[in-house]
Amino acid sequence: MFKARKLLLAIPIIFVLFLIVLVIVTGIRQNQGKQITSNKIKVVTSLNFYGEMAQAVGGNAVEVTSAINKASIDPHEFEPTAQLAKDYQNAQVIISNGGGYDPWSTAFARANQQAKSINVGTLVGYQQGDNEHFWYKPATPKLLVDELITTFSSLEPTKATQFKTNGQHYLASLAPLTKLRKDLGEKLVGKSVLTTEPVMDNTLEPLGAKIIVPEFAQAVEDGNDPSSADIKAWHDAIDQGKVALVIKNTQTSSKLVNQAVAYAKTKHVPVVGVTETKPDGQTFLTWQKRQLLAVEEALSR
Repeated sequence: MFKARKLLLAIPIIFVLFLIVLVIVTGIRQNQGKQITSNKIKVVTSLNFYGEMAQAVGGNAVEVTSAINKASIDPHEFEPTAQLAKDYQNAQVIISNGGGYDPWSTAFARANQQAKSINVGTLVGYQQGDNEHFWYKPATPKLLVDELITTFSSLEPTKATQFKTNGQHYLASLAPLTKLRKDLGEKLVGKSVLTTEPVMDNTLEPLGAKIIVPEFAQAVEDGNDPSSADIKAWHDAIDQGKVALVIKNTQTSSKLVNQAVAYAKTKHVPVVGVTETKPDGQTFLTWQKRQLLAVEEALSR
């Protein structure tokens, strides 16, 4: 379970990043002009659900390494290892979330000028201040899959048809999510929702939900305790009967968050647990489907 948050480790992360990027830059300069002997396209991604998409599109033509590949790894505390630095150095395709979420990955991408860099934030049109949990945007899988088809095809033109077919099959497999969102939107539109962190906002808001007391969630996201005013606003919204449900990021924990969630439960407000990163043993489809169904069930109580 994630406890400490990103601000607490900002300085050491930046320091480690500086050292590793320095090593990467040196290595890339030394290896410029060398031929890559592997027949597979080497892909490195910061987050494993993007890795899943790359593997689905590339099939047996790619070799994918995901930096954050376990649910127990807190992306806000993540510090890249020397081995990961080498993986980024040798990558032909790098996928970063962007938006300030994985600065170590975007820095590695800038250092490896030979690699083709895909920044998901750029694909979704990120602007400063936007919610950086881009994988919760309904449009993200198609945007990334289409970009991967183009990128892989530029590296292996003879397999372009295969990449396109693979991508189409993967996107077709996500069709149940489109129907679930449509059905959920009919129940969620106009409803007020409290969240302990803004991880799922990019799914809920396009469906018509109104995220209230966002200051509470943002404080937790930034590694701070919600202010007394935030807590009062949280309680007031519940007491006034405005809240349809609470979304709790189950990967973070603090006394104040637990108390706020407990207060909602005492007032019989449904609480739905979600996760910021993909649970171990699940696919992107099963993970997102489970959470959407949980929200739908909560609204039906």
